[in-house]
Amino acid sequence: MTSWQKTMQRMQERAAQAAQKREDTAAPQNTSSEPGLRRSSENQVRLSIEQFQHNLFDREIDGRFETYPIRPGSEFPTFLTRIPIFLPTKRGRNNLPVDEDNALTFTTSWGRGRKHGPPLTIYDEDTLIALARLRKTRLQGQAHHMPIPLSAVQPSQNVNNDIAVHVLSCTLSDIQSMCDDSTGGTNMRLRLASLKRLGATVIEFDRQTKDKIGYRGTQFKFIDIAWDVYDEEAMLLVQFSPLMAKWFENEYTFVDWAIRRELSDTGKALHRFICSQPKRYSIHAIKLQQTIGYQRSYKHFMNDLRASLKKMQEIGWLNHWEITGTGRKQPHKLSLVR
Repeated sequence: MTSWQKTMQRMQERAAQAAQKREDTAAPQNTSSEPGLRRSSENQVRLSIEQFQHNLFDREIDGRFETYPIRPGSEFPTFLTRIPIFLPTKRGRNNLPVDEDNALTFTTSWGRGRKHGPPLTIYDEDTLIALARLRKTRLQGQAHHMPIPLSAVQPSQNVNNDIAVHVLSCTLSDIQSMCDDSTGGTNMRLRLASLKRLGATVIEFDRQTKDKIGYRGTQFKFIDIAWDVYDEEAMLLVQFSPLMAKWFENEYTFVDWAIRRELSDTGKALHRFICSQPKRYSIHAIKLQQTIGYQRSYKHFMNDLRASLKKMQEIGWLNHWEITGTGRKQPHKLSLVR
């Protein structure tokens, strides 16, 4: 049995367990027809997973790509920890800094860029990190042979022009379980909508050249995604882009998932950014507010900042922190040790 087959077998077992759990906890007022509908949708999900397993196995045998197992931990692309695209705000706020193309603009010490697509919040970042933690397989081969075919114009350092992607096939319940979220109908729909937003996002980033005469840039996606929805459950195929796969393998920061789950949305944004900085670190508060994309007033930010830092220290992630300056003649400056 190949590593991919073993992965898919475990996924089938998890899907069956999740299905049994939902059936056991179903509300007593359900009509007699609903259990049959649930069983039908659960069977469809299992059949979809089995079909994907068979198709992938056949493609591997045909030599279209090579597969390698992945054992993900807490790694998250360092680039994504330093740009304000996952905002600690509620969906629907209209004061986002968008340009004439309705793209979210941002400028950091590391470069400038735009995010095309729907607005993203910390909820969507939770979804992306959950997907990263569920990755199981690395595929290497020609771009058009991937489970979700890609353009041949892809970054590649392989002499055969092969590209590498990371893939997973899972149920929507798997992601809910990773996020400690319930599998009720509304929550499942919200999570699926979040997945679709991630799939529709394109990041554009420019960085000045070393000679400071011009700049170079690129555009990339987080993921490509396909879904089969049955009743409230869904079978998902998620494929991380070649650039994301490269970052997961070579240019990543460890973002402690257990610590993150203890924090507010602002705390999560701060934690994600601080994770990519040195153990001893200082930054002016106004710059920190801009770096995480905090949308409320500076006064609110300072209150949320102090509350978040206090929480991080209480749970043992920060050893020490202090904020100096008056915020007037002397700007506020955060210094911390972790």
